[in-house]
Amino acid sequence: MEILQLCGVGLLSAVICLILRKFSSEAAFFVSAAAGVIIFAMVISMLASTVNAVKELSEQAGIDLELVGILLKALAVCYITALCSGIARDAGESSAAIKLELGGRAAIAAISLPVFVNLAKLVTGLIYS
Repeated sequence: MEILQLCGVGLLSAVICLILRKFSSEAAFFVSAAAGVIIFAMVISMLASTVNAVKELSEQAGIDLELVGILLKALAVCYITALCSGIARDAGESSAAIKLELGGRAAIAAISLPVFVNLAKLVTGLIYS
C-alpha cells in the first residue's frame, strides 16, 4: 500500500531528525525538508489517478473542464502552501510560514476569480430575466 510507504518515509525522517537535532539542527532541517519534498512527490503520484477520474467524470457530467482545472489548481496551491509553510515552521520561521499561508490564500482567490465572474453573470442573468 502506498500509504504505508508514505508513513514509513515520514516516521523514518522524524527519527533521523530527532537524532540529528542533538548534533546539528541545520542537518536535521535539511533532512526534514528533503523528506517533505519526497512525501509531496509521493502524494502527487498517488493523486494522479484521482485527477484523471475527476476529469473523466466531469466530462461525462458535462461540466466545463476549465472549472475542473481551476479546482485542481486551487487544491495544488493548498498542498504546496501547506508543505512550504510546514518547512518554514520547522526552520523556526513562523513569521515566514504565516506570510506563505497568506500568499496561498491570495493565490487561491486569484485562481478562483473566473468562477466568481461566471457565478455573478449567472445570478445577474437570473435576476434581470
